[in-house]
Amino acid sequence: MRDPEKVKKEMEEKDRKILETAFRIFVEKKIEPVSMGEIAKEAGVGRATVFRHYQNKLELVIAVCTAQWQAYFDKLDEERPLSSIDDVPAIERFIFTLDSYIDMYQNHKDLLQYNDNFNHYVTHEGTDSEQLRAFHASLHSANTRFHLMYKKAKEDKTFRTDIPEEEFFRVTLHSMMATCAHYAGGFIWGAEDNKDYTPELLLQKEMILNYVTTSK
Repeated sequence: MRDPEKVKKEMEEKDRKILETAFRIFVEKKIEPVSMGEIAKEAGVGRATVFRHYQNKLELVIAVCTAQWQAYFDKLDEERPLSSIDDVPAIERFIFTLDSYIDMYQNHKDLLQYNDNFNHYVTHEGTDSEQLRAFHASLHSANTRFHLMYKKAKEDKTFRTDIPEEEFFRVTLHSMMATCAHYAGGFIWGAEDNKDYTPELLLQKEMILNYVTTSK
């Protein structure tokens, strides 16, 4: 009889290869045209193995997005732990978040590209809250960070809190994220091929900071 621990490690390694391979192919070809068989072949595992881990393509697509965002936020939390929220003014946390989005555009375009395609795919396929439960859990760090940042600003008054919390983040950080994703997609009307849009993102950052620090 095989060692259960060894079997578990082998399963985890196959799962890692499936997720990493699927992410790469989904970014290269978009999600829609890629088959489970293609992912299995590229990952060097049997098609049946992929289906043992993920019952269908939608489940795999969600798992890939969950794993990628979880890894990204884990690294971000290492740089700026949630426990240190009271160590710096809220505006510094806000600036750090804006800068992290610009860094994502510069160094993680593949994640932005995948996330954009992911949003379209799951919307078209139709998903319920239970299917997306693990994915939403992977965003817990970001949502908690936003809430604590806003709560801190109510105390130190370093950025505006006269705007309701959800609306505030929708028109600031969420819009910044959307712009980064749009530029990462590479197709901007009238733009030069392979242009670096960092200057435009820095300008948007400046505009957002002016908006959040200017009293009504």
